[in-house]
Amino acid sequence: MECHGTVSLVVLVLVLLLRWPALSSASVPVSRTITVDSKGGGDFRSIQSAVNLVPDGNREWIRIHVRAGGYREKVTIPREKGHILLEGDSPSNTVIFFDDYVHGSTDDLMRRGANAMGTYETATFRVYANDFVARDIAFTNTHSGINKSNATQALAALVDGDRIAFHRCAFNGFQDTLCDNTGRHYFRECFIKGGVDFIFGYARSIYDGCTLVSNIPLWSGRRAGWVTAHARGRAGDPGGFVFKGGELRGTGRQYLGRAWNKYATVVYYHMNMSSVVVPKGWAPWYAGNDTNDVLFAEVGCTGPGSDMAGRVPWEKHLSEAEVKKFVDMSFIDDGWLSKQP
Repeated sequence: MECHGTVSLVVLVLVLLLRWPALSSASVPVSRTITVDSKGGGDFRSIQSAVNLVPDGNREWIRIHVRAGGYREKVTIPREKGHILLEGDSPSNTVIFFDDYVHGSTDDLMRRGANAMGTYETATFRVYANDFVARDIAFTNTHSGINKSNATQALAALVDGDRIAFHRCAFNGFQDTLCDNTGRHYFRECFIKGGVDFIFGYARSIYDGCTLVSNIPLWSGRRAGWVTAHARGRAGDPGGFVFKGGELRGTGRQYLGRAWNKYATVVYYHMNMSSVVVPKGWAPWYAGNDTNDVLFAEVGCTGPGSDMAGRVPWEKHLSEAEVKKFVDMSFIDDGWLSKQP
């Protein structure tokens, strides 16, 4: 009996030790919850109305819970309204959607005429504030949803603040689906669908266990699309898209990325790649022949699309230390993720 009791006590201690990280990483509390319900059962029917209620200069986390439904509206989180948690019921049930797209002549765009719309303005969802979290919600641009023959830039989301995280969210579009523009961002178990440059920008981001889906129609006649288009302002600037785990699949053909400038940085780490991937893997685009500073790399990927035999000769082969620099959470996180709800 004494031996049995001792063993039980040891087992209990081990269980508690194994659970301790989860017990010690309690979520940061929210100060209040605002409910959005398209059917009228909440505080507001529109998401933007709930955002507008958050005071400028807000320093306490406020949850905006968006109940299941389709919300046809454009939503903007302005710079002065930080510490917002935008939460849906699930990305299949809570969807923000709109259908804006780039249009207008060059002169109209320069003058910002009434009949013109630039790339960033097309986004269904825009976040400019620092310290923002979204969970279990979908952001969709329905332009080119069916007819992709005259596709143009039509953003589902523009992410342009620092210390931003998306958990189990969906981003749906075709060309320029997700503008991961500036700042440090974390995408966990997200679903991102597009055909042309569907993740682009200057940001420093980790995509952890995300699913990337190409939706280029087999009948479109388009040779291939590009999953990413990344850039950095200068050689010393921090930045890069890092994909850890997850999968890349879909229809049509895709390059893993093209260089928006000669400092583009994209790393795929232990991702499962289907045969949608073009054998060359990467395109130089604006880097032209000057690819020495472009850092495109794949490490430990699997699946038929991961065969590197036909890759471009300027793809980088990273050392273990170089790989760790990108895939470790310190690439984006200096403690801010633990301060989010």
